[in-house]
Parts: sequence; C-alpha cells; structure tokens
Amino acid sequence: MRAPKEVKIKFREDKTKKNLGLVFVLGFIFLACLIWISRPLWHWFFMFTYKNPAFWEPLLLIGIIYVSYTIYSYRKSKKIRKEDSEMAVVAPAIITILIIGWAIFGPFQAMYPQCYLAQHLDAEEITELPDMDPSVVRIMPQFVAERYARDALQYPRFKLGTADIAFVAKKPCWIFPLIPDGSINFFVLKDKGATYVDMNTSRKSSHILEKDMEIGPGMGIRDWYKWKLYKEKYWVDYEDPYFVPVDGELYIAVPIVSYEYHWRFPTLYTIPEWAGTALINSEGEIEFLTPEEALEHSVLKDQKLYPERLTRYYVNSFRYIHGIVNKLFYHHEQLEIAEVQGQQNEQPFLVVTKEKEANGAGMKWFIACEPYGVAHGIYKIFLIDARTGKIQFNEQPKAEALIGPVKACDYVRKANPIVDWDRMIPVEPIPAVSNGRLYWEVRVIPNDGSGIAYTAFVESKTSDATELHTDKAIVEFIAGKYVDEEAERRKEGEEELTEEEIIDEIKRLLGELEKRVGEIKAGKNL
Repeated sequence: MRAPKEVKIKFREDKTKKNLGLVFVLGFIFLACLIWISRPLWHWFFMFTYKNPAFWEPLLLIGIIYVSYTIYSYRKSKKIRKEDSEMAVVAPAIITILIIGWAIFGPFQAMYPQCYLAQHLDAEEITELPDMDPSVVRIMPQFVAERYARDALQYPRFKLGTADIAFVAKKPCWIFPLIPDGSINFFVLKDKGATYVDMNTSRKSSHILEKDMEIGPGMGIRDWYKWKLYKEKYWVDYEDPYFVPVDGELYIAVPIVSYEYHWRFPTLYTIPEWAGTALINSEGEIEFLTPEEALEHSVLKDQKLYPERLTRYYVNSFRYIHGIVNKLFYHHEQLEIAEVQGQQNEQPFLVVTKEKEANGAGMKWFIACEPYGVAHGIYKIFLIDARTGKIQFNEQPKAEALIGPVKACDYVRKANPIVDWDRMIPVEPIPAVSNGRLYWEVRVIPNDGSGIAYTAFVESKTSDATELHTDKAIVEFIAGKYVDEEAERRKEGEEELTEEEIIDEIKRLLGELEKRVGEIKAGKNL
C-alpha cells in the first residue's frame, strides 16, 4: 500500500500530464486554424507533397511500422514502455528509413511521369512544316520591348512586371503589367494596368492601358491574385499570368495545371495536364473556365491558352521514348531541346502559322530539338497548338543536315564580321517557315537592348544569312515575295513612299554605309 505522500505526488504528476496534453491539443487546434486561414502562403509546400508522393511515402511507411510495433509491444507486455535505450535505436532508424526512402523513390518519381507521357502522348507526324502567317510577324524581341516600355514609364511608384505575349487587335504584343514598386507600395497600392509593345515592328510602339486592378501580380497580401485563386481552387498549379486588354477592360488570364495519380512499382507519381484557365477582371471577379469553355470565351478567342511550361515538359518527356535505361546510358534516338545560351527568352517560341484549325488561330508553340550530345543540327521539330494542345512533330531526314537555332546565331556573326560583337548580340532565333523552307529569324541588338540594328534570316539548309533592315522587307521575306533589295523597285518610281517607308529606307542605307565603312577600315588594317 502506497504512503499518502506518494499518492499525492502521483496525483500531481497525472494532473500535470493531463494539463500538458490539453495544452498540446489546444496548441495543435490553434496551429491548424492558423495554417487554414493562411493556406495560400503554404501552397508551395502542400502542393509539393501533393504532386510528389515520394516525399510522404517514406513517412507513411514509418507510421505503419511504428503502429505495428506499438500494437505488437502492447499485446506482448500489456503495456507500452519506452526505455531510453529503446528510443536511442528508434530515432536513428526513422532517419535512416527516410533517407533511404527518398533516395529510392525520388528518382523514380521524377522519371516515371515523363516515361508515361512519352508512351501515351498523342503526337501526329507531319511531312511538311506550315508556313508562317506574314500578317502576324514577330519582329520585336523581349529584351528590346522591355527597354522601350521601361524607358517610357511615367509612373513614379510603379514598375514593369514579368513580360508575356498577348494579342491586341489580332496583333502580337509584349504585355508588361504595371505593379507597385517598393515594399510599402507592395501593400498599399493596386496594379495600375499594363503597357504593351507591338511585336510586329522594330520601331518603338508602346501603349498603356491604365486600369486599377483589385487583385493582380506584385500586390500583397490579400490583393495578390494567387491568394484569391488558392482560396477557391487549391490543389492545382497556376502558370504565369498574362494581361488581355479588350475594349478598354483589362483581364488577367492564368493557365491552370492539375495532376492525375498513377502507380508503378515502387511508387505513386503524378501526371500534369492542362485543366483550363482562370480569368480575372479588373473588379477582382474570377471565372474558372474548363479547356472547352476557354476556347469559346469571347475574351480569350484570339489568345494563347495552352501553358508554356507544360508544353516544354511534354516535349522533354520524349527523351524517355525508349525507356529509362536508354535515357541514362544508350541515348538511342534521344532528343534535347536546343538552347541558345544567354538568352532572356527561350523555347518554346510562339509563332502564328497559316494552318487554321477548328477552335484554333494558327498559333503554335514551336520547339526545335537537337540529337543528344554535342550535335547542334535539327533532329525533330515539335509544333504544339497554343490553344488546344494538339501535338505535331516533323522529323527531318538526316541527309538534309539542317542547322538549328544554336548555330544560326554563329552564322549571323560569321556573315557580318565587321560588327563589333562585343557590343552587339544576336537574340531569339525565331523559326520562320516560308514556302516550306525553314529559316531562323535572328535579331541583332546592342547589349543594352536600346533597339534593333538589323534582322537576319539564316536558312537552315545552306546556312546563308540574309540581312534585312526594314519591317516591310521582313514581312515580304516571310511571305516569299522579297527580291534582293526593295530599293531597286522604288528607283523605278513604281510606288510612292510613305513617311514610315522613307524612315525604313534611311535606316537601310545607314546600315549599308556602316557596313561599307567597316569593310574599308578592315582593308586598311590588312
């Protein structure tokens, strides 16, 4: 029989344990409520665990082992005892299982989705590449457009957000949101609207649509557009937003990517897919559209819809067309996306072709791929419909020996050796298909992005580079109507020059004069 003092001590210990248990429960409830209220801030973590089962599978395994061991111990001794020596063994065992589990499941989690896509993506092979639409020509590179937009910005408390492409009056433009500048303004100001720079000209042609946005990028915290989106639709990823001006109103379009679970020994994995578009108006009202609804929506009828990063991920998946072992060791028929180092804007490139399909506008995500290794020729070209996601590819015969975008920039330098390439850079080798022939449209610009010196079209088969100095010449080249120099026709007085054409002609002549002076200087140096 216990002494009264021992009973009191035991009672106090039991009371203390109950109080600690109550504090723990209340603390857990409070923390859970806090996380729930602020859940948009933790989306990155919860979404990571959701789309990467390899993260929580070892934890689940540890839980199963622990519960099984606890039940076994209880049945054996009718009580659970936690000796210090026992816990000294359990803790390292848990850490070891976690490390081994992540090391095993992690690589499979990364490779299985692309293996699945490589086998199940519906890709149609085409024998010819569609010609580009000469009425929708990309001339202005992103770097120069950003410089033009920034130099003309007249709002003291705002700055440019991330650039994206949208179509205004069916013409491609670089769109930059006007977001608050500064840590205080981040919390107190609204987005001011957007500035857009015409992409189909080499001249500075920027416009500003001033519109206070209730929610948008670059605003904090509850005015952040993703805060509102996560509140309504949580278990998805939202791709980069782009602004769409329509009849004086400004909308924000945000592509949505959802995930589908699959199983392959020894782990679960997820497959990303386009789940539609979230459309936000200036009042902050959100409309969640399925892919079918987005295609028919009046605001998005002339816009790209299919997510850019998802397109790149899908094409990268074809590296696994012959399985994991081939991807890691043999590299048989393995492709790589052709990357030009040091570019601000990379593949996929959005181009508009003459190929019009149902619910489409000829817009394609264009991705050129090289063979695996040090080769830089064209292996396969993928065209993904920028509205429906339909995948097409063209595989050029190896005997054609077509050069890719990486080497196209080198041939531009070679064609004009008198240019000071320490001050000038070739950027954005955009594909341009004219009369079935593939060219790389390379813009040569100053290092500071202050304008376009000239545009060169490099033929992928012969590597010949054609230098053009006017917008009209570029359009005619893509249309297949360019004849040497347009000045030859004008000398005959067949057409009257407009003010813009006169400016273009002066620019062309100045370019020729600069080139001639460089040749004379080079000859003297010899």
